[in-house]
Amino acid sequence: MERKTKGKPRPCEEAERLIRAVIFNLDGVLVSTDECHYRAWQRLAYEQGIALPPEMYRKLAGMKRIDSLKALLQKAERNYSPAEMWALSARKNDLFNEYVEGLGPESILPGVLDTMTKLRGRGVKTAVASSSENAGGILRQLNIRAYFNVVVDGGDIEHGKPDPEAFLLAARRLATPTRECLVVENTDAGMEAAKDAGMRAVMVEGSVKEIAQDKAYPTLSGLDFETLLRG
Repeated sequence: MERKTKGKPRPCEEAERLIRAVIFNLDGVLVSTDECHYRAWQRLAYEQGIALPPEMYRKLAGMKRIDSLKALLQKAERNYSPAEMWALSARKNDLFNEYVEGLGPESILPGVLDTMTKLRGRGVKTAVASSSENAGGILRQLNIRAYFNVVVDGGDIEHGKPDPEAFLLAARRLATPTRECLVVENTDAGMEAAKDAGMRAVMVEGSVKEIAQDKAYPTLSGLDFETLLRG
């Protein structure tokens, strides 16, 4: 008769808990474009006579652009028509693109290339899930698109974070159960989305110093992926 060892999972149970895919947010996790978003939103808010302190920006971060704009304009002294809102959304994107034009290899955050090389070497699937519609272009501009099996951006989804749609779509495209996915995020909205998607999640600070949180790793270089991948 087979003896059972109390408190120790069987090998098949242990395997079920292993992380087989890692899904990354883009801005502030892989590249330092979060600062570009922050400056663009600050400038747009100033043009509309709205104050945008760091704590308010943190609530906007990770959402789709139009959703962030709606939240921002709630602080305005007047109402905006749909046409005005779409024009302001385009204005914000233009401002962002101004700031990212000069992005180069130095914009890739510490630990990213080493982390991606190790994960791919271990056969771990990788994805980017971002509410930004610029995600794919930025990855190609920085020559790191090849590190990721899948990229989900704002053009692929109807609902931005904190809705879990982006993470669920990434998991489907990776053909990986949600329980075997680990999310790396830097926003409250992203952490909430990961939780609602049924995925484990870990937070890094991102690149906007004023909105850094306690208990967040500074960059990917501070994460112990050997431990995290064991579930």
